[in-house]
Parts: sequence; structure tokens; C-alpha cells
Amino acid sequence: MKSFNLLLLMLFAFVEVNAQGVKFSTAKPAAGSTVKFTYEPKGTNLQNLADVKCTAYTFYSTSNPKAKKIELVKDGELYKGEIATADSTTLVGLAFSVGEKKDEAPAGYILEFTKDGKVAAETYINEAFLYGLAGNYYLGLTLNTEESAGLYKKAFELKPALKEKQLANYLSMEMKTNKDVGSKLIENHIKQVSTIKEPKEQDLSLNLTLYNMLKKKPQADSVKAILLRKFPTGNFAYAQDMNALYSEKDAAIVEQKSASMISKFKFDASKKVDAAKLNAINSLVANAYAKTTNNDKFEFYAGKIDNKLSRASVYNQFAWPLAEKNENVAFASKVSKQSIELVEQAKNDEMPSYYSSQEDYLKSLNQTYGMYADTYALLLYHQGKYKEALATQEKALPMYGENVSPDVATRYITYLIKDGQKEKAFTEAEKLIKEGKGSDSLKTDFKNLYASLKKTGTYDSYIANLEKEANEKAKAEWTKKMINIPAPKFTLANLKGEKVSLADLKGKIVVLDYWATWCGPCVASFPGMQKAMAKYSGNPNVVFLFVNTWQTEENREKVVTDFIAEKKLNFTVLYDTKNAKDPSKFDVVSAYKVDGIPTKFIIDGEGNIRFKAVGFSGSDDGVVKEIDSMIGLLTAKETSK
Repeated sequence: MKSFNLLLLMLFAFVEVNAQGVKFSTAKPAAGSTVKFTYEPKGTNLQNLADVKCTAYTFYSTSNPKAKKIELVKDGELYKGEIATADSTTLVGLAFSVGEKKDEAPAGYILEFTKDGKVAAETYINEAFLYGLAGNYYLGLTLNTEESAGLYKKAFELKPALKEKQLANYLSMEMKTNKDVGSKLIENHIKQVSTIKEPKEQDLSLNLTLYNMLKKKPQADSVKAILLRKFPTGNFAYAQDMNALYSEKDAAIVEQKSASMISKFKFDASKKVDAAKLNAINSLVANAYAKTTNNDKFEFYAGKIDNKLSRASVYNQFAWPLAEKNENVAFASKVSKQSIELVEQAKNDEMPSYYSSQEDYLKSLNQTYGMYADTYALLLYHQGKYKEALATQEKALPMYGENVSPDVATRYITYLIKDGQKEKAFTEAEKLIKEGKGSDSLKTDFKNLYASLKKTGTYDSYIANLEKEANEKAKAEWTKKMINIPAPKFTLANLKGEKVSLADLKGKIVVLDYWATWCGPCVASFPGMQKAMAKYSGNPNVVFLFVNTWQTEENREKVVTDFIAEKKLNFTVLYDTKNAKDPSKFDVVSAYKVDGIPTKFIIDGEGNIRFKAVGFSGSDDGVVKEIDSMIGLLTAKETSK
């Protein structure tokens, strides 16, 4: 009996140690089983914080995990949850967070799943992907290239066939771990390929990748020329031609080049791989014509896309900007309606393999439907079809779940007003304002509704009470998100080449915004940031800095300065510096442990990070309110001192 108890104790200890702050009910569960776990925030950076959330990232045979929220039940100091898995599950990683703050567990909370009692080689590949590249983003773990390289080798031992496909990823980990060792391994592989009399396309493609890793441009260019000469219709040649199509702006030239490509590669639409390539080409041509007034050409090429969701996406990409601008409305409405019909039809299609369950697939389709229906409703509204617009929006709203953005909700209120449902419009508008999501235009409508409905009391006192409630709620939420971490120091060049140092701004509140020209949410947030800057322009103790990062173009400075000039932005832009040892990384953004952009930091006068805000809050007014809340809390704190 003692030995049995000892065995249980050893097993429990193994599970606990392997999982750090998480205890799983079993150490090596079978794929398809349900695993229970407990999480204790004590000792983590989430200690003493309320409302802990959990996301499970489930991996299958590829390195594209599916995210799913896990319901947690609080039991004293512990949180309890469970993970249901499919037969094809290889790995699950858990991420815990409070607001934007993530549990930064160095080794992560990772659980390997077995098949017939054995861990699959693909499991180690997925684990290597996490430790080498994406684990910080998904799980908050510390990247470990040495660990990643070891996991790749483990996978290759179990399944040698994986080595050919994963070799470049493995060698890049060896290179990052030890540049000398990695370089020798890469050179040895290049030599091996050079001894092959008739190398295959994948052999030469890998060598091209490896020469690029070594930054040997002449050799890389030589291999590129050989690839194009020996395999003129191969995958590399196709990728090169597609890149040329992407960079071309003239729709007629895009159409001409695409026709040449189709003729050159002799695509067979009956083959799945070729059909996907044809869809990609036709999407590019359709999108090129979407930027012109040639509706017929757009419709012709969009109609050639046989994948329902791809065609629906192209239709919505065409229709939405026209809906925003109230242009070409009749035709945009026609294709927008087709986009939501296609999404509905896709619900009856076979579930794509990259979804873990039918439930996840349908949830994704519903969210897509909601977004496309919002476009269609706005187009109906522009045509004066208010009842149809309202009915469409009412069908769209539930599809968003809890993630209805303020602009979508505001459009719904507009349609209610046009339909004469003033009392309901008033109630919905009041909710948004209470949540701090009321735009200036919404408040104007709300004021008119207040007068029209003959509400008692003065409007000014009524709206003041609502805004007070919104401000108190926002203040309470941001108070929970307050942190106190020394801000990494930096000195960076601005657009004029002048040096700007964080140390020189001591005593001031600094709003630090990380961005790139290619980042859509970054650009979307800029009008709001302009408004926020204007609001604080008379306050010498508040400084806004916009750090351009992850911008990899060779002519980076021109790209950035042209962008700033085109958008007429008066930002103080700083250039993040590339890391000397690894130019794929940038120094300051790495020091601030940024996972994605836009990310804003609010730094107090003592040089400490007090707030971190990730993403775009959805509207210009939302951005201003976000900045206001954070700066307001710091200002109040300084005043109280």
C-alpha cells in the first residue's frame, strides 16, 4: 500500500512541476479525452488580480492553433477548468490573463497529448514552434531557441520524413542559439545539396532560404536564377509572379499579367492545388478592378472564384469602402447581398480541416455573416430602405456575440430612429453612453431623442449623470489595469535625425505608441490619436511619441516619411533600431515585450510604465476616452501627492 501511495505522490509531483502554476489531472493524456486543471495565480504576475481569464490554444498536425475561451470556476485561491479535445489534438497551451496583462510563465503551461500511448512527432514540431517563435505571443512564455532546436531533433528521430519540410525552421533555431554552430550546419547542408546531380526544386528552394539566413546575397541570387531557369513553372516561379501581381497597381496590367500566368502555368481547375492558385489570381484581379469604376470587370473576375468564402470576402472588401463613402451604392448593395448569401450557403459545406469542431466552424461563419450583413445594412440605409436596413442589422447583431463594436451598435440606433422606434433608440443609445462608447454624433442624436420624447428634467443634467457613470466605470476598469514597472530606457532618432531620449522626459507623462505603416489597426487609431494630441496640446507635461517598429523595407525612412506626409500627421515619430545580432528583431519593442501592434504604454513622471493598451478601441472617440482615462488617473494621483 505504501508503494502505491508513493507512486501516486510521484505522479502528482511530476504533473505539478511540469506545469508550474497549473496542475493537470494527468501528465500524458490521450487525444480525444477531457483534461481537468487548476490554476493558482500566486507567485505569478497575476497574483492578487481579479477576473482571471483563460484561453486554450489547441494544436493539431500543423502550427496553426485554434483558440478557445475556457470557463474558469473560482475555488478559494484556485481557478478550475477543463479542456475537451479531439482525436487529432497534439498539444494544448493555456494562456491566463487579466485584461491586457498576461501571465508571463517562462516555460508556459503546455500539455502534450498521446496517440496509442505515444507522443507524436508532430507534437514536438508544434512545441518547437512555440518555444522558437510564437510562444510569447500565444502563451506569454519565454522563447528558448535551444529548447526549440532540441524538440525539432526529437521530432526528426521519431519521423525522419518531417526533416525535409522543417529543416529550415530547425536550422534557424540552431543559428539563433549559436551563430557559429548554426552557420556550420547550414554550410554543411548547402554542400550536401551541391553534390546532387539533379537537385529537386525543394532542394534548391531550401538552399535559397539558407543562403538568405547567412546573408549571402550573391549566392542567393545565383540559386534564384537557377530555380527560375530549371523550374519555370514551379512553386518558386509562381510565388515570384504572384509577388509581381501584388505590387502592380494598374488593373489592366494586373489582368494582362494574370492571363499570362494562367497560360504559362497551365492550371487545371479540377486539381485542388491549382484551383486554389486560380482563386488567388482571380481575387487579385477582382480587387484591382474594385479600385476602379469598372463594375463589370470586378464582377466577372470575382465570379470566377469558386470558393464561397473567398468570393464572399472579395465582395465585402469591395462593398464596405463604398458603403462608408456612400458611392456606387446600387452595385455595391448587389454584391454585398451576395456575400451574406454565400456565407449562409457555406454552412452546408463540409467543415475545413483546420477547424477543431463543427461548432467552431459555424461560430466563425456567424461572425463573418454579422460583419458582412452590417455592410449590407448600411448600403440599404443609403438607398432609403430603412426597414430593410434595420431588419438586416437586427439579424447581424447577435452574430457578433459579446463583441459588438460601438460603430455597429451606433448604426443600429440610426436605423431605429429612421424607422420611428424612438423609445428603443433612446434606450440603446443610453446603454452605449453609459458604457463610455458614445460618439459625438450619437450624443447629438440622443439629445434630439430626449427632446422629441419629452423627457422630464434638463438634458444637460441627464447626460452629465450618464457620462459620470461612464467615467467612473472606465476609471474603475483602468484602475484594475494599473501597473508599476520601470520603463526600459531608450534614445532613438526622429524623422529629422535628432535624438530623443526617454530619460530627458522625466517629470512628464509619456504616451508611447508602437506602430508600422502596414498595420491596419495602427492606421485606424491615428485620427483618434490626433484628437487626443490636440486635446493635450496645451499641457506641457504630456508628451506623445510614436515609435515605428517592425518596418522591414530597405527604404524604410522613405516609406515612413511618405506615409506621415500623405496622412498629414504631426506626430513625433521615432525609429526603433534593428537588433545588431538578429536584424529580424527590433531593440526597443523587444525590451517592452510587445506581442502585437498597435500597443500603447503610458509612462509616469518617475519613468515607470503605469498602463499598457493593446489594439484599436474601435472609434476616434474611443481612442480619446482611452487616453483620457489613463492620463486622468495619473494626473489625479500626482495631484493627490
